[in-house]
Amino acid sequence: MRDPAFYDSFAAMLHGGDIVAVAAFAGGGLTGFPVYRNSVVRGAIEVLGDNYPAVRAMSGESNFAALARAYWTAHPPRDGVMARYGSGFADFIAAENPPGMPDILPDIARLDRVWSEAHLAAEAEILSAGVLAGADPERLAELTIRLHPSVRLLHAKRAVHASWAAARFEARMVPAGPDTGETVLVWRPSHEVRHRALEPAEAALLDPLAAGIPLGLAAERAGCGIEVFIRLLKDGVFARD
Repeated sequence: MRDPAFYDSFAAMLHGGDIVAVAAFAGGGLTGFPVYRNSVVRGAIEVLGDNYPAVRAMSGESNFAALARAYWTAHPPRDGVMARYGSGFADFIAAENPPGMPDILPDIARLDRVWSEAHLAAEAEILSAGVLAGADPERLAELTIRLHPSVRLLHAKRAVHASWAAARFEARMVPAGPDTGETVLVWRPSHEVRHRALEPAEAALLDPLAAGIPLGLAAERAGCGIEVFIRLLKDGVFARD
């Protein structure tokens, strides 16, 4: 088995080693190395495209390829599960601020990311309305309600859910909504990832519940009634302990 330093050097060569260094590493022979490097780059671009389909659709193939290659150079894969690759892609896009790209692209990338996270999240039994049907109202208010492990919330400064959904699932462009802010819920209550924009009261309730605040106090802070909780309960957002 080769020394681990060999693999570190090999990875460094793939990520942009100059022609002299590559030749020295290869013992003077370069046959096949550029082809292999190009194959690795194409593979990384394809993986990012699969993980961020809405970003790819909004960017266009050539623009996305350039962005993905730059990301791969700065952040090569560290995990053998390629479905997880690209965890920092949204922040990378925001920092790069690529010219000609939509200004909502970082949030589009964040939504693509949380979709993947929801897809890969652990299984858990859904808390149903039937389980709580016989609970004493005062006892119910004291309950700490656990969110399903797949639940992800994205707080955006602009309404982006409709734009993201159209780009990801229909490969078409829909203008972003108003600059009024929006919270998007992405979760997987059974075998299929679901997503929707939340009403303000729903978002206001989920945030304290996610922080472990009892239901009654969470509803008081959110300024909402029991009907908001029931709506989320029916959607399968909570897990049964």
